[in-house]
Amino acid sequence: MLNNLLNRRNVRAMVWGLGCLLAVAILLPQGNAKDPVKFKPFKLKTLDGTKKTLVDYTNKVTLVSFFFPSCAFCKVSLPEVQKMYDKYKEQGLSVVFINVIPQEKKLITSFMSEHNMNIPVLIGASQASLMRDYELKATPTHYLLGEQGEVLLYQNGYKPGDEKVLEDKIVEALQIAP
Repeated sequence: MLNNLLNRRNVRAMVWGLGCLLAVAILLPQGNAKDPVKFKPFKLKTLDGTKKTLVDYTNKVTLVSFFFPSCAFCKVSLPEVQKMYDKYKEQGLSVVFINVIPQEKKLITSFMSEHNMNIPVLIGASQASLMRDYELKATPTHYLLGEQGEVLLYQNGYKPGDEKVLEDKIVEALQIAP
């Protein structure tokens, strides 16, 4: 009888433990581990109203970075992206920034000037559609696209060290020898 009771307790404990593990796995944020396979092409406008599409920026490798000017993490991340662009544009890197909050359009010029950035900026049509279409959960969000438009890297949000991961993937995509 004692042996039977111990076996039931062990089974209950194992079931409870497995249930907890499953709950934790479901609730944990997916972060940068998720790589969307397909990047939706866009048709957006520049600050001066010129219409642009993804094809206008494709080269060998294209980095698309979603941001907004008052985003604290963007103020840290995007100047690093500018440095990478300056370093690798001759090897075929294209970069475009997409503003996700159209109401902040008037802040973009001073934001870019303040951080010495000259990367083209496009204005998103609506924050909701950009969030839905590009799985934006935080800013900045970076998509590194290969020659065929395939997603090579997806970074959602920012934490120190993300710029190193991004640069390593750019170097790999451009096939630059170390």
